[in-house]
Amino acid sequence: MSGSSVSVNYNIRPCKSIERRMMCEMISRLVAFDQICNYRYIGMGAKYFVDFSLFHKEFGINEMYSMEINSDKKNKERFEFNKPFNCINMMFGKASDILNSSRLKWNNKKNIIWLDYDGGITGEQLQDVENCVGKVDSGSVIFISFNSDLGNEFQQKSPNEKLKMYCSRIDNEALVKCIKPKDMSKEKIYQTTNKMFDMVVRNKILERNRTILSENEKYQCQQLVYFKYNDSKAIMLTMGWILYKNKDAKKYANCNFSELEFYNDSYTPYDITVPNFTYKELTVLNRNMPNITYPIKEAQFLLKEEIETYQKIYRYYPAIFETSVVL
Repeated sequence: MSGSSVSVNYNIRPCKSIERRMMCEMISRLVAFDQICNYRYIGMGAKYFVDFSLFHKEFGINEMYSMEINSDKKNKERFEFNKPFNCINMMFGKASDILNSSRLKWNNKKNIIWLDYDGGITGEQLQDVENCVGKVDSGSVIFISFNSDLGNEFQQKSPNEKLKMYCSRIDNEALVKCIKPKDMSKEKIYQTTNKMFDMVVRNKILERNRTILSENEKYQCQQLVYFKYNDSKAIMLTMGWILYKNKDAKKYANCNFSELEFYNDSYTPYDITVPNFTYKELTVLNRNMPNITYPIKEAQFLLKEEIETYQKIYRYYPAIFETSVVL
């Protein structure tokens, strides 16, 4: 949260744009719990407010809160100036302070929360997710995004040194005691990171359920997404969960999230990859979707691998850059 708006233009990130559209399809299925317009959206709009504009236009969500750490006078004025709609309420300060404050009323309100950080994993991010899990109502979803890069120094360290650095970032003795040096390898680091968040979510659910007597009122959680993509020279990770009460298990089942091609309840991330095509190539590809036959007669030079990669994301591929969303 977010100094990234200074260095990253959120309007021209194709992988992020695809991720947003996938999120929209997933969020649309929450109608099994309630009309989406009745949900509240809590996010981190930076100065572009792309997610806010998209969710407001797509679902009619009118109660929206943007958390922003840059709270000096000029930054406040700039964020207020750039708000695309007056239903967006700015909340300045650290996310942890805002989520724990009385400014947000949690009772009987379904939430869509997207904690979209530009920095790498920290213990504070884990705490923010934990706070949300402890407060939201049944049918709410919580997403978190952050930069997976731990820096050049981390890459040059030995496995034991990497573990020490990683654990210092997590800063949670109960969580890190189960991590081993082998979990810091390039092949396992993404699984390790997901497990950290998953443990926080599930432990908080257990803690919350201890105070609930009725089995029907107790909570369950389910991981819905785990994305990995490369935008703006950074490898980003996004995880997301839904929380619901036992009595709402049928509503959850009716969402049919698992039908979505990008649904992911595993510790291994789903890669959002955008092949580089010209507009002319995209036109030919789209004419041949969804039941594509390889090779494509009009463009036999296109490789099967890149065609199959595009086939996975073509429905979410932006026809134009996201600037059209925020105007």
